[in-house]
Amino acid sequence: MTQTEISTILNVDDDAAGRYAKSRILKRAGYQVIEAGTGADALRLVKETQPQLVLLDVKLPDINGLDVCRTLKNDPDTKHIMVLQISASYTTTPDRVLGLTSGADTYLTEPVDVTELLATVQALLRLYRREEENRRLLAQLREADRQKDEFLATLAHELRNPLHPIRGAVELLRLKQDLDPELRLSRDVIDQQVSHLARLVDDLLDVARITRDKLELQKQKLSLTDILNSAVEASRTFLQSHGHQASVALPPGTVQLEGDLVRLTQVFVNLLNNAAKYTPEGGKIWVSASVDGERVNVSVKDSGIGIASDELPRLFEKFYQVDSSLERSGSGLGLGLSLTRRLVELHGGTMEARSEGLGKGSEFVVSLPILPQSATAQASEQPGSALNEDTGHWRILIVDDGPRTREMYSMLLRKRGHEVEAAPDGRTGIEAVERFRPDVVLLDVGMPGLNGFDTCTRIRELPAGKEIVCIAVTGWAQDEIQQRVDESGFDGILVKPAGVQEILQLVTQLIEGKQMRPTCVNHAITAEEQASR
Repeated sequence: MTQTEISTILNVDDDAAGRYAKSRILKRAGYQVIEAGTGADALRLVKETQPQLVLLDVKLPDINGLDVCRTLKNDPDTKHIMVLQISASYTTTPDRVLGLTSGADTYLTEPVDVTELLATVQALLRLYRREEENRRLLAQLREADRQKDEFLATLAHELRNPLHPIRGAVELLRLKQDLDPELRLSRDVIDQQVSHLARLVDDLLDVARITRDKLELQKQKLSLTDILNSAVEASRTFLQSHGHQASVALPPGTVQLEGDLVRLTQVFVNLLNNAAKYTPEGGKIWVSASVDGERVNVSVKDSGIGIASDELPRLFEKFYQVDSSLERSGSGLGLGLSLTRRLVELHGGTMEARSEGLGKGSEFVVSLPILPQSATAQASEQPGSALNEDTGHWRILIVDDGPRTREMYSMLLRKRGHEVEAAPDGRTGIEAVERFRPDVVLLDVGMPGLNGFDTCTRIRELPAGKEIVCIAVTGWAQDEIQQRVDESGFDGILVKPAGVQEILQLVTQLIEGKQMRPTCVNHAITAEEQASR
């Protein structure tokens, strides 16, 4: 045994002669041995010395060995230490069973043969080293996972930041009525690709959140009609670009369920976009729903390329794509269906894929629980339905260190009739609040120097700052900054890249008091973004 392999063993026995004999055997075998004569001393020495193995007598004068073992195995700091229970008094089979069920890794009775004792000690230490290596690898995996999550969050932030002014530029071009066909086509291509990249970023982050059980649903009472109308509207541009329209057939009456409007809309947007993507131009897409007892079944069916029977079982695996050929290499990451099914499951639902084979189309059926009063409930107002037109004109301050972002959104908001000022940093923004007295501050949280969180805190300390609507504009995902947003005094969150319609929708909701808690408008799945195009 080399110096680096020397293990420490705690020998616990109230009989001095017996303790000496076992210690002598272990020391001769090359182990470092510490001794204790009571249970209390054993627990203290384990904490102080962290031995790899405890040779533990059952019959002790204060705390019996079984209780000492239970204490060690129930403590997160010591549960990994091997315990060899040994006794000259408790030698029956029930005694050994009791010792093992108390947490001992093995149990010997005295007198014990020297070779058997040493072989047992060696076996336990091998197991300890193997588990220690596993713990080390697990710690490395957790650190790698943490770094991966941090990388994805940073990547999303860095990708969203440049997309934000691009989205603003596209919307500015939409206000031009006399664009020639080539410029109009170029504008639409840019707009479509910005949305596509934003969806890819969101899919990556959502899968990471779900894997870590970090995705929180904001549940409320919803109308199925509202959910599907929102999804169809959000997918309209994508459907039209592929030469499709979706026909929708809903059951009579109002079907209500409890869920997160944003996430359920995301479910059906993903299914509609998938149907459009894999259906040749001129094909058909049907959306239908039927109530079956306490559940509603929603079908999204297409006349597209279909799915081979051997592909169906793998369809919901992460990163799996039915068609990975070069012709469809730009179709996504293979996360959409996996993410969609998990979102359905988080709502207590199920999702099933069906197809009669290649060339025969496909169907995805989402089954969700409904509220008991659905049959008689009145139709709920679709959230955001009254916000397609501006309901007021406000004084808006944009605080952002990106000059293009300031320019684009200042122009867009002015063209909507709002009075706008812009500031390049937090300190200038605070001065502008005192001078300009805005109704709304759109505040980038990632500015250098005085960041957006600290800027908002200082604005709230101003006499003129208490009633202002402060909105955090960020490339970070909402759940990653929500606590800091709340602590800093923001009223809402806007995730980049955002269109001017989304900004005004959120401003309207907050100013008119339609939201009782901070609201996050997410670019990838809001109907208003598509409606404004």
